[in-house]
Amino acid sequence: FPKAPELRNQNYGFTVGAPIIKDRTFFFLGFEKQNYIFGLTGLATEPSDAWVANARAKLAPGAESTLSDTLLATLWPSAIRNLPANTSNYFATVPGTGYSYNEVGKIDHNFNEKNHLLFHFFYGQGNQTQPPGASLALATASSNLGDYFEVAPIRIENYSLVWNSAISPRLTNQVLFGISYFTQVFHDKNNTFNEKALGLFTSPDALINGHPIPGAPNIAISGFDQVGITPPEGRNDITGHLTDILSYTVGKHQFRLGGEVRQGRVDEFYYRRSLGSFNFTGETTCPGVTDDPACALADFLAGDVSSASIAVGRAERKVRVNAFDFFGQDSWQLTRKLNLNLGLRYEYIGPLHSLAKDLAVFTPDRGLVIQGNGIGSIFPPDHNNVAPRLGFAYQPTANGNLVVRGGIGVFYDQINMNPFLDFRPGGAGADGLQDNPIGPSPVANYSVGSLTWQPNTYIFPPLVPCPTLSNCVNPNNPAQQLMYNVYAVGQHFRTPYFYNYNLQVEKGFGSAAVLQVGYVGSGGHRLSVMDDINLDGHLNAQYPNIGSVLQLNSVGNSNYNALQSVLRIRGWHGFSSQFAYTWAHELDTMTEYRGAIQFDYTRPKLDYGSGDFDTRHNFTAFWTYDIPGSSHGPKILTHGWQLSSLWSFHKGQPFNFNAGTQRPGVDLVGNPFAGVSHSFSKSLGGEPGEQWVNPNAFATPASGPGNLGRNAFYGPGFGDVDVSVIKNIGITERMKLQLRAEMFNVFNRINLATGAGSVGSDGTVRDTIGDFNGAPGLGPGEPFNLQLAAKIIF
Repeated sequence: FPKAPELRNQNYGFTVGAPIIKDRTFFFLGFEKQNYIFGLTGLATEPSDAWVANARAKLAPGAESTLSDTLLATLWPSAIRNLPANTSNYFATVPGTGYSYNEVGKIDHNFNEKNHLLFHFFYGQGNQTQPPGASLALATASSNLGDYFEVAPIRIENYSLVWNSAISPRLTNQVLFGISYFTQVFHDKNNTFNEKALGLFTSPDALINGHPIPGAPNIAISGFDQVGITPPEGRNDITGHLTDILSYTVGKHQFRLGGEVRQGRVDEFYYRRSLGSFNFTGETTCPGVTDDPACALADFLAGDVSSASIAVGRAERKVRVNAFDFFGQDSWQLTRKLNLNLGLRYEYIGPLHSLAKDLAVFTPDRGLVIQGNGIGSIFPPDHNNVAPRLGFAYQPTANGNLVVRGGIGVFYDQINMNPFLDFRPGGAGADGLQDNPIGPSPVANYSVGSLTWQPNTYIFPPLVPCPTLSNCVNPNNPAQQLMYNVYAVGQHFRTPYFYNYNLQVEKGFGSAAVLQVGYVGSGGHRLSVMDDINLDGHLNAQYPNIGSVLQLNSVGNSNYNALQSVLRIRGWHGFSSQFAYTWAHELDTMTEYRGAIQFDYTRPKLDYGSGDFDTRHNFTAFWTYDIPGSSHGPKILTHGWQLSSLWSFHKGQPFNFNAGTQRPGVDLVGNPFAGVSHSFSKSLGGEPGEQWVNPNAFATPASGPGNLGRNAFYGPGFGDVDVSVIKNIGITERMKLQLRAEMFNVFNRINLATGAGSVGSDGTVRDTIGDFNGAPGLGPGEPFNLQLAAKIIF
């Protein structure tokens, strides 16, 4: 029998605190170190010698490309050579690894009874090497080959200084200064490949700071594992803010006035598609055949590329965002039973900008313009963000065991920067503002249809700036007009906001139990949505060299409604617990902020449907029980025992049956559950999995959208029960040893992946939820495992 994959998660650390100056200065320090290794297992189809032989049989004599032979022998490991010509012929056992160091510290100093200073810091550093996960949320691909695991070192720092002062018995003030630092880079585990040395010449200007870009190109052969998943990329963030809050109490009123100024600085260097992206579908070798991997591999061997794209130029951008807000609040005890909370807040979140004036944006009426040199800002600043809020708490009974609470308010959201600089479109569209061919650091985003590559021959042109998107030609072939995919931001883009509202009823039952039942709702507006505004090519009359135009607009909406209930029990005969149930529904125009594009920007209602993370039913519970000691037997064995458990059950999340895309692009032509048992099989078409829907019930529409709306079906549900056994052993009066045995998923339930992208084109689910979300073995709902822990408390 095969051995279970290795799984080790080691954590150790300490916390310590003590006075530095008695009654004046205190410190606290904590440290944690984590090392983990988990034996990943996965099935994939690799281009073995047997597969290559099958593909060669489909080619005419002499049709094979020497460049393809070199890439196949170099970019794929030799371990796959002797595998059979079967799907899922490769059983991956390459482990994922990682570590982290985390420190937290705090120093408190009392100058006197009225002035107190607090300094707090956090420092974390780590690294991980594992598959990035085929996530729609991150718009990423994945590979089971160890060379293409993602390496992601990270460092995080956070510092804050807080001064609390009591100016008078009624008047207090708090000043807070904080700064945070974040940096992380990403690349393939094996990024030592040199494309030119292998004979693959992409573009003369495929360089970073004048140097060749290390790593493998992204090659996707239909039906096979991809290579070249993660090009060089990363980001560095520094955010600083200064906050002041003044509190004043008078009569029945508690007033709070405050404000904050904040600046974020981001250095983002995402060189996506800088190494080139090449797709092989088999259409050249086997026209009209879409399900034979040997055809796609034959196309690769012949060098017949179905589509290719590259981004050429310096894509790094350093941007800033300025923001400020101020607010006023009054907590008014109107009567003994009724409290009102009145608030008003103003927020300003400015457009991102660059001091180097290297951010460019496309607008249909003006073409390509540079922020600070042609256009004042990427989108007009929004100065109208006024947010009123109202809340109340009412106690109708004298004993206070019944409370009714409610509230409504407007909340403005921080504008997400990722779509502006790292959108990750599924096709060959521009990745962000940096991908426009104008300014001091232009980037040309080239894409081509079918071609046949040749060794030592450039596939793409050099970097040719094209500020007017007109009459831009390939200098090596003046007859060729170049086409550019560009990035735009709608000039009516505004700050997103939400109406949040709730009504809660809380009832106490004696001193041990509290039941809370309520309604919670939210309505989101001006949410970010990506559109391709040149799908029909109407902009080419004015801009002949323009290709796709991805435009970020704030036209999305969302709606959330939920019935929430919570029962809390504390200290009832040694038993404490919390049980919570939520019945909810969430709808939106678009959930993902990366990779997802509306089906038709002129008909946004086509994409309005259940949100990607919509969870209709969710039940969680947590309980602990202090086992009474016994007078029989040694006290060390009969006292100090505790049991605890965590339960989590929820229904599945929605998905589209169209290869994981976000579009409502299929017709429902039959019963999607005909012949489907929803039972797990160890050998479903040769692989473990569960048939979730019948693929024969779906068909591609002749044109336009299908009759099936977005996210019409829901994936598998989730269930997990964790149990902990705890033993406290007294060592001295002030010291004890705590031993813990923590068991996860004690019933070893198979929790399959759910949500967008989890159901394959054959209607099956073949991945677990932890592996699907990038946490195999260790994530929630993964197979049973045991963790042992010891803690010394003194």
